[in-house]
Amino acid sequence: MNKLTIIFIVFVLLPFSILAQDKHKVGAGVNYHLDQENGPGYHIFYQWQFGESFEFETRYFDNNDIMLENNDTNIFANYSQFSLGANFIKRYNSDLSIKAGTGLGFVINSSNEAVIEKQMSPYIMLAATYQLTKNLALEFGQFSHFNSEIIDTNHSLFLSLSYQFGQKYSNYSPEVRTASPAVRTTTTTETPNQVRPSVPAAVVEKTPQMKRQAIKSNVNKPQWYVQFGAFSNISNAQQSLTQLQQLYPNIHFQLVNANHYFRIISHAFETKQRADDFISMLKTDHNLSGYITQLSLANN
Repeated sequence: MNKLTIIFIVFVLLPFSILAQDKHKVGAGVNYHLDQENGPGYHIFYQWQFGESFEFETRYFDNNDIMLENNDTNIFANYSQFSLGANFIKRYNSDLSIKAGTGLGFVINSSNEAVIEKQMSPYIMLAATYQLTKNLALEFGQFSHFNSEIIDTNHSLFLSLSYQFGQKYSNYSPEVRTASPAVRTTTTTETPNQVRPSVPAAVVEKTPQMKRQAIKSNVNKPQWYVQFGAFSNISNAQQSLTQLQQLYPNIHFQLVNANHYFRIISHAFETKQRADDFISMLKTDHNLSGYITQLSLANN
């Protein structure tokens, strides 16, 4: 086996959690060259994501026989390639993300050097990744390698399955609070219009006048929330809230009365993107779904 191939496999199997506490993926799949003559080839890869929008990637390709035309003559070749690159990620929703990447490919073995010599060449990649479960993801995409010789610029499609491990990067965890909900829901005699996410009285009494005005202004400002349910009956809302708090004790839930419904929502986010990131974390780490809503919670 080629030395570079051995180095690649050892590199993939190293315990990368020692290097960084981020998200890591290993996977394998099939790749189909647009000049493929027989069955598709295969590839294995490792991805190290150390931000919500950026990841390092390395792959090993083994391409099955491809057929090229040169001066009315069919030429066959089989080659393997090792690549290093970086991908930029745009999350479309909690399950689907789009990738665009670039890097360098290194041909490490070729059955016909007239078609492709051992060389280094750039590539670009476009792909879509769909999260099947907390740890498994399906990826479909396309590579364009800018080689020389007879093969020249060439394209291939790939389909792969990856396994995720390590800790997920999060830019919203500092906002997650474990304090008890602002609205007391265990017992109440208030009418629906009286149920509101007000600041606890004990806090307001100890807050100077200027700070109380700032709190009220912030509450009145429309903000983004993740909603887990809306009910016309407060008893049903309280029952659902209790179940969520029991199932997910480390997640903050609150019950509010807004727009004629009793709503179970998260803490507030200043931007929609932060709320979408929070939904992604809930789906990935807790298998819990919600959707984004914008509310103005008046402090009546």
